[in-house]
Amino acid sequence: MMKRLIFSGLLFLSLSFLALNFFNTNENVSESQDEIKLDKATYAAEYYKYRMASRADANGRVPMDGLLRAKEHIARMPQSRDAGLWEWDWIGPSNIGGRIRAILPDPNNASKLWIGSVSGGIWKSTNSGTTWTPVNDFMTNLAITSMVFDPATTSIMYAATGEGFGNSDGLPGAGILKSTDSGLTWNQLESTNNANFTYVNRLAAHPDPDSAGIIYAVTNANRVYKTIDGGVTWVNKFTTASNAVDIRVDQNNPNEIIVGCKSKVYLSTDYGETWSNETSGVANKLPSDGGRCEVTFCPSNSNRIYVSMNRNLGEIWRSNDNGVTWQLRNTGTNYFGGAPGQGWYDNTIWVNPAYSTQIVVGGVDLWRSTDGGTTLTKISRWQDYHNGGAANSAHADQHFIIEAADYNSTTNPKVYFGNDGGIQKANNVWTVSNNSGWTNLAGTSLGISQFFGGAAANDGSIIVGGLQDNDKVRYKSSGSWSGPNNWYQATTGDGGYAAINYNNTSILYGEYVYLKIKKSTNSGDSYSNSYSGLSDAGNSLLALFIAPFSMDPNNPAYLVAGGSKIWRTTNNASNWTQIRGAIGSFINGNGDIEFYKCSTIDIDKGNSAVIWVGYTNGNVAKTSNTGIDWTRVDANDGGLPNRYVTDIAINPNNSNEVFVTFGGYNNDDVWYTPDAGVNWENRSGTVPNDLPVLQVNTVRYHPANSNWIYIGTDLGVFASQDRGVNWSVVTNFNGNEGPVNTEVAELFWQGNEFLIAATHGRGMYRTAAPPAVIYVNSTAPIGGNGSQASPFKTVYEASQVAGPGATISIESGTYTETQIVTFLNEGYIIVTNGSVVIQ
Repeated sequence: MMKRLIFSGLLFLSLSFLALNFFNTNENVSESQDEIKLDKATYAAEYYKYRMASRADANGRVPMDGLLRAKEHIARMPQSRDAGLWEWDWIGPSNIGGRIRAILPDPNNASKLWIGSVSGGIWKSTNSGTTWTPVNDFMTNLAITSMVFDPATTSIMYAATGEGFGNSDGLPGAGILKSTDSGLTWNQLESTNNANFTYVNRLAAHPDPDSAGIIYAVTNANRVYKTIDGGVTWVNKFTTASNAVDIRVDQNNPNEIIVGCKSKVYLSTDYGETWSNETSGVANKLPSDGGRCEVTFCPSNSNRIYVSMNRNLGEIWRSNDNGVTWQLRNTGTNYFGGAPGQGWYDNTIWVNPAYSTQIVVGGVDLWRSTDGGTTLTKISRWQDYHNGGAANSAHADQHFIIEAADYNSTTNPKVYFGNDGGIQKANNVWTVSNNSGWTNLAGTSLGISQFFGGAAANDGSIIVGGLQDNDKVRYKSSGSWSGPNNWYQATTGDGGYAAINYNNTSILYGEYVYLKIKKSTNSGDSYSNSYSGLSDAGNSLLALFIAPFSMDPNNPAYLVAGGSKIWRTTNNASNWTQIRGAIGSFINGNGDIEFYKCSTIDIDKGNSAVIWVGYTNGNVAKTSNTGIDWTRVDANDGGLPNRYVTDIAINPNNSNEVFVTFGGYNNDDVWYTPDAGVNWENRSGTVPNDLPVLQVNTVRYHPANSNWIYIGTDLGVFASQDRGVNWSVVTNFNGNEGPVNTEVAELFWQGNEFLIAATHGRGMYRTAAPPAVIYVNSTAPIGGNGSQASPFKTVYEASQVAGPGATISIESGTYTETQIVTFLNEGYIIVTNGSVVIQ
């Protein structure tokens, strides 16, 4: 039976598409290298301070269980209203890598490897690291720090979550995960769903195959835990004096266990029942004034133990009698880098299973010894990892070393190394040198890069971004160094925000830490300093570790940057001029005068004189005359939160409408003003479509539909179709609209069509936003694309591309549809120039 729908001319029907559909009853409608080298040893600490500051509440706290509670909230949210977002595509990089702290070779199959990324989850290789695949995009938590097999079978695996090596301010975890199907699926152990397991730094398994289910764990809650039932229950065997970071069980004598802490080493000889403090400072014992300690037994010598200690920029200690006495083997090599060193962050030690005098120690780089640590030979040079070409060495900042499953000291001395660049391999650990003998296993398909920000050319020909410890990287859609698997990286070091000249894509901007603006005139092949006159640059008291800058959407020669002051350039960053002074200062924990710093900037599309800025102390200000006068707006209408301002988005179609987001796990992180800051409304949603109490990092308007708003959080992307009154998740992404359960650092547009999410742990994702208006004309030729210039010929074609909230504009006439027209999403229909008959 033919159905006929008749619409009166020029009638605007604010109805869901479903209401007009008779065929469906779906209910779910709704630097330079020298510069970097000098700073390398200090910037790991600054990186963590930066992250901590943006996530703290007004009292400076980050909740230990914040992510867990947010996930529970997301699971309860209705799944509807995606504001026009379609499927996300991952665009890389797969060849740059990111930080890992766990490598697990399969003892029964040397070709199988698992790695754990601190913000990108668990990945598996079945060909010795040649290629990688993620095991699950929506695990309970993606901050993996350690992995072990069950003593009885490799089909049972355990993974620790929560990176607690940076003064308790790394990415929080969700306890310990367990797999019983060889790593295919993972579930949280309910017994670890508490604050004592928020940061699980290391796991160790009993070495005896007859000891099924016996696992040890050390946590930032100063605990040494043991389970004898596969994680059903855990017993606290010991409370340490400082954060516990490492634990090892002697493979020959499993009654002996050693624990390394932030400032202590403890030894047990009775399966963890009693413990001795080895760092007592008395004669023949370890010093009491050391920092983080990494520990290891020697498989070939049961009496020998090594400790790598964060003291004097790196010390190696050894015991030849099971800890009765200790001897200093090496000091002064400075393998933790220049003062003050970063052995608290990158510190690892490995001993040859066959010869207890042969060791490798890792700090910033890797060092080898064949005499028990007395002499060290440097075997990696991080500057040669990615320097405009192939990776010829290991990346900087070593976190984990382990031999291959089929390791043989003579015939197959293969060893894997985990660091801030992912995983590298030395086929012969005894002959590998600074830039010879290295294979980069993060160079093909390991998508765990940690972005701070990014930018895209309007046509998508170039996309750039700044990475944690992997600097400025570039994607090209075609030509050399193109595609998701072939991003270009000029140098290593820390990157940050990015911008592309939309009239000339050979001109790119990036930054090094503390607002050192960099400029490229060759499409990102190389960068040079471009911060002349910008006196805040390079000073940690005057600029954020990752400091904001923004390109003017009206003129690409204009940029605005923020430190303690606000700066502007009108000549492509050749020089900078101050347009606002500092807003205030305070005495920091070191007794220094530190200034409140700009944390975000936005410029009105349509008027370069209108600039909004946000600060670390919650201040929000605007200017309408390019900085001649500034007006503070955060104190109006009851005031905005006194927290770190993470982002500002000015409506590109109405500059009076602005969204501002704040850091912290709070229920008031998203705010909206309809009148340029005179009045403010909390737009964190309405129950049951309210946002979880979760860190919000970024906010963007849809370029063509001002009702559509998108935010990036520490658990992916959320969307609103009504300016934040209601927020949504959708079924496509298993309870999270957007790219996996990882942190989205920045959202930005490629032209008006593609929304890109730069994540801090899984690279970049891109989704096509369907057109805000889709045109249909029965007299149009076949093959239109739905644009006004080339409309679709049938309503059916429009129905297939209409995303939620879109408008279908149908020209008057009779439409004979050969296929059933089904509208599954909310939206609008406009009928123009008469009436429409659909039959």
